[in-house]
Amino acid sequence: MYRLVRTDGFYSLILSDGESVQTRVVVIATGARYQRLSIPNYDRFEYQGIHYAATAMEADLCQGEEVAVVGAGNSAGQAALFLSHTASHVHLLVRGNGLQRTMSDYLIQRILASQTITVHLSTEIIAIEGEERLREVSWLQKGSLATESRRIGNVFVMIGALPRTEWLRDRSLTDSKGFIVTGAAAGSDASFGTRLDGIFAVGGAVRSNE
Repeated sequence: MYRLVRTDGFYSLILSDGESVQTRVVVIATGARYQRLSIPNYDRFEYQGIHYAATAMEADLCQGEEVAVVGAGNSAGQAALFLSHTASHVHLLVRGNGLQRTMSDYLIQRILASQTITVHLSTEIIAIEGEERLREVSWLQKGSLATESRRIGNVFVMIGALPRTEWLRDRSLTDSKGFIVTGAAAGSDASFGTRLDGIFAVGGAVRSNE
């Protein structure tokens, strides 16, 4: 793994093979590792029905179909609302027994008012099936121990991510979870600026403002 060293006004980026690159400006875009579900066949259907973002491209894939969104935070709520415009129905699967502690009230009210979103509390996916692509999803409601299987070909896993910043020795650049702090929160005039002059950060390794 590479590392970053500051010396005499320059930054040295030391690569895994021992070589180093000197520069005055560094843009960190190392991204994040998405949190994954621990269920059989997960690797098989990753990016073949399992998604970590809900964009217009994914929404087109779900046109007129049922989908599942896993998560209880604002990202999951926003994904559920966005997908409800194109999917025939959205199942929001929540591991906990409520949304109030993890999702903004504005999103909760919109989700509860939607005729095309069903919230399943205390629920976890237990099986995913298919051939080349995901075709069926089964989940367990932990309170009643009832199981349900649906013909679902797209699951959106929105349960967080771990930033790829473990290589940074200067932890003043990150928050307590390892995400890089940028913009005004970092005392920088630049939107992507960090607490150190000449270092900028973009993408999944940057702290979300949601």
